[in-house]
Amino acid sequence: MLPIRIKLVYGAIFLSCCLVLFATFIIAKAYKTTTNDALTLAKVENRIALDLNHLNLPDGFLKHSGSRDMVLNYIKRLNAQLADSGVMVYSIEGISEYPARADLITKQLHAPQKSLTVSFVIVSSLLDKNDIAVFILVCLFASTFTYLLFISERTKIQIAKNEPEVAVQIEEKPKLIVDLQNKTLAASCDVDKTVALANKPLCFYLALVEFCIEQPDVVLNQNKDVPEELLTLANKYFYRLVELGHTIRKRPNFTNSLEKTLSEIRAALDEVWQDQLEIKETYYPPKAHGEGSRSRLHHYGLKSIEITDIEVIGK
Repeated sequence: MLPIRIKLVYGAIFLSCCLVLFATFIIAKAYKTTTNDALTLAKVENRIALDLNHLNLPDGFLKHSGSRDMVLNYIKRLNAQLADSGVMVYSIEGISEYPARADLITKQLHAPQKSLTVSFVIVSSLLDKNDIAVFILVCLFASTFTYLLFISERTKIQIAKNEPEVAVQIEEKPKLIVDLQNKTLAASCDVDKTVALANKPLCFYLALVEFCIEQPDVVLNQNKDVPEELLTLANKYFYRLVELGHTIRKRPNFTNSLEKTLSEIRAALDEVWQDQLEIKETYYPPKAHGEGSRSRLHHYGLKSIEITDIEVIGK
């Protein structure tokens, strides 16, 4: 059973088709009928003008009363010939045997030395019994169209239901995985490929990441002292390595050989992201460019890194 809403929708489609098609037929028929009536009126006027000399019409100038019967017989013969045309001659010069009507079309005919008035009636109707067949055909066409539309929509719905649902997989952005237990770096998209990193650059890099996330507006310049907060974080990760059981002889001085430490970090990141260079920029401490005043403007901090970009195992 179809839901009532669906039945109403397709019922409305059927009725709309019927109305549009039948209205189009009526408009076309009305236009054709009007054109035919105008042509018929012109022919009848011409015929009466040609027969004018043979009609015994009243003539006030000559004081001739004419023959009413002759005019009526002429009108009858003319209407018999016009029986299927939709046009009827009502009167000639006011002579008629038909009851009075308000829908007359009056024409003034002019002939040499004479003119007369002729009245017509348009008897053609917009609808007739033959239009029933047209209406039946319209209904059949509308019902066929509605049925085909219904079958088409139902087929689409069935196909959609039978199609397997395709799981939408959102490709996650790869992130950096730092394993403190093994002292390695790896990309989340290729965890089997690990890159080892020494204690000092490993601790400094993790401290740099955490510092830049917490204080993104602080400029880190190699010509200036390393901020105390950054050193504190680096020492925190160093002591974590000790807790994890790594053999540590001496706590490194994170303020010495900063450029060497950054170079080791960059070399490890180059290995991790060698197949995805567009991602490396997020994790890569920028290199200094130029000499003198230009290098003094260098900032080795990570500008765009976020907490979701890195995962630390063993933290």
